[in-house]
Amino acid sequence: MYATRFDGLFERGRDAVLAGAVQCQVPPVDGGNRWVMSVVMRPDAATARRMGEITREALTVAGEEHWPTGTADSSHFTLRALEEHRVSVPDGDARVSRYMAALRTAATAVGPVRMTLSGLTLTPGCVMLCAEPSGDAMERLYDAYEDALGEDGWLEADFDRNIWYSTLVHFTRPLTNPQAVVDWVGERRDLALGQVECRHVELVVYRFNGSRIVMEALDAVSLSHRP
Repeated sequence: MYATRFDGLFERGRDAVLAGAVQCQVPPVDGGNRWVMSVVMRPDAATARRMGEITREALTVAGEEHWPTGTADSSHFTLRALEEHRVSVPDGDARVSRYMAALRTAATAVGPVRMTLSGLTLTPGCVMLCAEPSGDAMERLYDAYEDALGEDGWLEADFDRNIWYSTLVHFTRPLTNPQAVVDWVGERRDLALGQVECRHVELVVYRFNGSRIVMEALDAVSLSHRP
């Protein structure tokens, strides 16, 4: 059941890419609904390196002009998006303080989150790495954070994250060779990259550095609970 959701994504992504209907990313703007303030989990160092290698391979097929979001310093799994993009976040920001208080509350009863990295998939706008939670830590953290946020969880109040993934490449323009991208991803639908362990959750904002999106961490919480 879980894997079929990624199958459906691939089918829709394949059809869109081959039809030339690629969704192209642009740098974020203040108040925009892309690249919003979010809570994310970064992979462990060894997994981040493997993800970076796959990202570089993907770029050789898609084209170097696209954004390599899966590089070792920016790869991540999003737990929850919180508010629109903000160009400037001042020290002592009240909303940031509330987001972090809720995150600390949610993290108290959850240890490290582990996921199995089970292959790649394709969407109209990106190449994704599929992740399947091992155990219930992810679900418990997600639900606990939703409860702790209360009204501050308004942005995704009606959104259910029913898949977990890390985006490796975001498309920024039409693909030069769409068929090659579809074939490359299709051959790696079952690419096993092992298990990832995430020991921290971070509140981040996204910035465009002139060539790609990078993350700026505002604060972090350890997932250190042991049952």
